[in-house]
Amino acid sequence: MIGLVVEILGDASKLSGTLGDVKSEAGGLGGALGGSAIKVAALAGAAGLAVGAIAEMTSAAAADRDEQAKLEQAISAAGAATATSTDQVNAAIAAGQDRAFTDSQTRDALQSLVTATGDVTTATGLLTSAQDIARFANVDLATAADAVAKAQAGQDGPLRKLIPGLEKGATATDTLAAASTRAAGQADLYAASAEGMQARAGDSLSELSETIGSVFLPILDAIIPALIPILKAFGQLVTALLPVLIPLVKVLAGALKIAADVLVTIVGWLTKLVTWLGNAIGEIGKFLDSINPLKGISLPSLPFLSGGSGGGATTRGVSATSGAVAAAPTINVYTTGDSIQAEQAVVRALRRVTRLNGGVVPAVGWAGG
Repeated sequence: MIGLVVEILGDASKLSGTLGDVKSEAGGLGGALGGSAIKVAALAGAAGLAVGAIAEMTSAAAADRDEQAKLEQAISAAGAATATSTDQVNAAIAAGQDRAFTDSQTRDALQSLVTATGDVTTATGLLTSAQDIARFANVDLATAADAVAKAQAGQDGPLRKLIPGLEKGATATDTLAAASTRAAGQADLYAASAEGMQARAGDSLSELSETIGSVFLPILDAIIPALIPILKAFGQLVTALLPVLIPLVKVLAGALKIAADVLVTIVGWLTKLVTWLGNAIGEIGKFLDSINPLKGISLPSLPFLSGGSGGGATTRGVSATSGAVAAAPTINVYTTGDSIQAEQAVVRALRRVTRLNGGVVPAVGWAGG
């Protein structure tokens, strides 16, 4: 490893200070940018949550207003609307919340009772019995109020199903009175329980959300009427454009299908071509292998012998049986007629190859014919 050492002669304190300042500034810039990014992200997230919360609160306030309008309509239809009916309803809702019933549950119950009695005062009086019966029978307030309203109208069957043991054959008024006596105090008892207090706390939070949402409700009331014509105009525009767009979309879809079919066809051809080329190359390899003149021929391992130009053999090996040095074998070349020249050429070639390979040329014996 080669290292490089730079020696600074003289006073290097200014340089060190400058480098330190640069490092500090860079770190400060990075920290500032990082902190700003985190703050922006946090603000964006908080803004998103705030918008969502406001939208949910506004929606809850709108639903509460719709429930109020629905009950007022039922009171008007029953002929029970008076100068004090609204105050009576609000007082009944507040009392119901103290007994762990939501304003929505109280309004649903009052709607049935007002429709059956035609009087808000009577309906709010029966509401207390319906609340006790609901807790006693462990049913929702709407079911209990419906049973009380039917008993008030002379049909006590549903009420006797909710409270077993009531006297059969009694008048509906007596059945209602007996049911109210048996269930008396059940709503207050539930409201004082741990479950009831949790329900009251949850309802208080819901009421707070509705109150906050009611602040933004006028804004929603102003925006929605302005948006409706825009949405209608957009719908009309889309309706007008669809007859033109649909054929174009169909043409585009058809063109895409054609392109896809062509692509699939080309891919199929290429796959077949690659497969054919692979098979052809394999067949060519098999053919070349079959006509190879050297196929099946292995060069003999020449013995470790040293040979001269004559016919004498030099001993190099050790006998496997006695451990004595064994004489190297002699290759005898038999010639007939003029073929000796060819045979000598073969022998010379073998010697040359052996020397090139670092081996020892075997001794050669000659016999002419």
